[in-house]
Amino acid sequence: MSQPTLDYRQHLILFVDDEQKTRKYFAKLFGKTFRIVLAEDGMEGLERFREYQDEIGVVVTDQRMPKETGSDFLEKVALLKPGVVRILSTAYADIDAAVSSVNQGGIYRYVTKPWEVPELEVTLKRAMELYIVRLEREELVRQKMMSVDILAASDRIMSLAALAVFRDSGIRHVGEALRIVVRLAEDPRERSLSEAIGHEGLSWRELYRRHLSFLGAVHSYLPADLTSPASLDYNNRCSVQDVLEPVVSGSPVVEWSEARGAPPDWPGPLESLREVVIPLVESLARVVEGDGPVRLEECLSGLELVFPARPLRALLAVIMSSSAEEPPRETLSLIGACMRIAHHGGAFDFLPDPSQSEIRLRIGFDVSRIERAPHDPFEELAADLVGNELFWSRFVD
Repeated sequence: MSQPTLDYRQHLILFVDDEQKTRKYFAKLFGKTFRIVLAEDGMEGLERFREYQDEIGVVVTDQRMPKETGSDFLEKVALLKPGVVRILSTAYADIDAAVSSVNQGGIYRYVTKPWEVPELEVTLKRAMELYIVRLEREELVRQKMMSVDILAASDRIMSLAALAVFRDSGIRHVGEALRIVVRLAEDPRERSLSEAIGHEGLSWRELYRRHLSFLGAVHSYLPADLTSPASLDYNNRCSVQDVLEPVVSGSPVVEWSEARGAPPDWPGPLESLREVVIPLVESLARVVEGDGPVRLEECLSGLELVFPARPLRALLAVIMSSSAEEPPRETLSLIGACMRIAHHGGAFDFLPDPSQSEIRLRIGFDVSRIERAPHDPFEELAADLVGNELFWSRFVD
């Protein structure tokens, strides 16, 4: 298999030598393969380097020059641009100094005069290849760090918008419900939400506007009775199977699987818990109908829901694209169902699926989530954002 041809002219070579005939000779030998900038000494070399700093990838200099040596000049170049590849051209009498520069000064290679032209051309090509690889590696690291930064800041954007919309709604654990919806929307084979946002290049302010619009639509669609019943009774227990019996018997899409062990009882009363849990199962059944069943499996923590991934991710694509469009009603219904469960103490756990064709979502109920002392999440978020220069630098038009 042939290797792709590298364009050696995409970056410059700076060649510094005090002899004019040597500079002309170098340009004549290699001017067709490389783009070359010439300088007669270290002073002019620094001027040319500063002028073309962003384009220069390789610097070649003679060791013996008036005013300063080539190795001294290359040290100054390294301070201006550490990633540039440096080569020292030297006579046999200066070999010791050249070897020292390679060993101690980080110089890529030295070449001796008179040059072996084919060997020097290979050295220049390898030097340019090294510079290109360094650039690509730096870009990968930059993108990785940017992805981490975007992930941290975009999560805060969503939280900030959620607080603006839901702070006085009386709904508990809004953030957790939204996070599980985002997890449901993300395809592990494609971009995460943070990468999608970074790819769009949205300012944080525009992203905040879109989140506000999206969450405002969610809030407007939520049923008035989302927070009812006022609370579940954790002393009045009922079985998971009894809770879900109406939707299992009433929907051809929903399948029931008995527990292999003894599942815990859920809080009652029975009819109240049905109001909390069944809307999510019904919403999922409507979404995946025609693509496969929603399997309900009892487990030690309560319930696992297993359903096809493709139709659900298609439904939630509006989240992944940070779209400014009105979300579909079924999307709003699904989010509302997750919020209802979270509000009443339901805890979600997203389980990996090796085939990536299905989604496994585990739900359990924990009384401590209801009894936990309330706190003001806005204060926590505000404290977290103070001094966060990355966040506020992107929060501009």
